[in-house]
Amino acid sequence: MAYFITDKCIGCSICEIKCPTDTIVGESKARFQIIPTGCIDCGTCGIWCPVDAIEDSTGQLVKGIKPKSIPKAKVDENACISCEYCVDACPFDCITMKPHPDGQFAELAVVDEKKCVGCRLCEEACLWEAIYMDGSRLTCLSQTTFKNGFLDKVMPSDATVAGRDDHCQMKKDHVS
Repeated sequence: MAYFITDKCIGCSICEIKCPTDTIVGESKARFQIIPTGCIDCGTCGIWCPVDAIEDSTGQLVKGIKPKSIPKAKVDENACISCEYCVDACPFDCITMKPHPDGQFAELAVVDEKKCVGCRLCEEACLWEAIYMDGSRLTCLSQTTFKNGFLDKVMPSDATVAGRDDHCQMKKDHVS
């Protein structure tokens, strides 16, 4: 079920501008609508709404966050392997690659925090948990090693991501 804009909407268009999937439509100073088939339940519209006019998929009102307090994507330089999945996933082109400072990998993902809306698509795309939203870093301990050309990352199955229902899991992905 998609997020829903209530009749408290003042038509400011912030939700439409910040939606990573261009799923919100409307006209200035009128109530906007979320197209249910395009909504990915990321909550970006709700945290940016200045009048708390958006309900989540369970019918709970989403509390807006002041723009300067909205979590932004962060990169763990020790975990980034230059895969560029986050770059491809970002609908706002706020992630670019730069030379990696330690030279272990060719490049490192860098986030332009002024462009980042906090939609979490980059975080979801990263198989190595190298990019995360400020304030939602994994609360579990992980041990990362490379074995025979494969990234071997094992995490306890009961560990969770702070503020989310996701569970850490074992991931083995080929590193080329």
